[in-house]
Amino acid sequence: MSPRGWDRPDECDHVVVIAEHDPSRLRQLCARLSQTPGRDRASVLGRYPRFKVVPASSWDEALAKITPEVSAVALDMRLADHGGVEVIRDLRLRRGDLAVLASTGAVPASQAVAALMAGADQFHEYTDLESFEHAVDLAIDRRRLTRLIEQNEAEAMDARQRLERLHGGLHALAGFRPPQAREAVLPFQDAARRYLLAASALFDGDPQGLAARLGVSYFALRRLLKRYDVPFPGRTRTKPAKARPRARPKT
Repeated sequence: MSPRGWDRPDECDHVVVIAEHDPSRLRQLCARLSQTPGRDRASVLGRYPRFKVVPASSWDEALAKITPEVSAVALDMRLADHGGVEVIRDLRLRRGDLAVLASTGAVPASQAVAALMAGADQFHEYTDLESFEHAVDLAIDRRRLTRLIEQNEAEAMDARQRLERLHGGLHALAGFRPPQAREAVLPFQDAARRYLLAASALFDGDPQGLAARLGVSYFALRRLLKRYDVPFPGRTRTKPAKARPRARPKT
């Protein structure tokens, strides 16, 4: 094992930049995070540090040290004018995956709200080392979950657009094609009637099948079609063949 007790001291779960105006507190924060055991790959690597900590004593130094390998940054709001809101906003625009913790010893509530609105994942009013470590973890977890939601929403939007291009399902039925102009937006009654007319035509002669497809009972289907003045798709009845006239007996 290494002198610190790590099996793999070169490994880590996250690279974290800590920018703090107080040199003594900066050393304490770095020491505390450096002693936190890793979690994500403990079953494979054994004991290893969770954080690789990069200290910074100014905003400019912190920004210079935020490399692509850095996954989180803890920023002392007292290091910059106006509470560092502009810096946080710039970081969020440049790195959507970066977990941002806005931290300070004392700050007005308005600055805390402004920091979160600018893109910080967590705001922390410093009280002790344990609370700071917990705040870093919260910022990382919130950024991970936010990115997961954003990615899923982007994938869902892409899927909807691809589905629309296929013109399948309801979009292929009369009255349910995507409108191209404001004038093309149909009143609900007209759109519903067009849909039911098309659906009734598809199930011509099979009212039970149409009722099942719409998820209503047979009698509810009758009332629904009547409400929108749509002919009921009754079963096709075969007309009985006319009886051939009997031949008269020859005399």
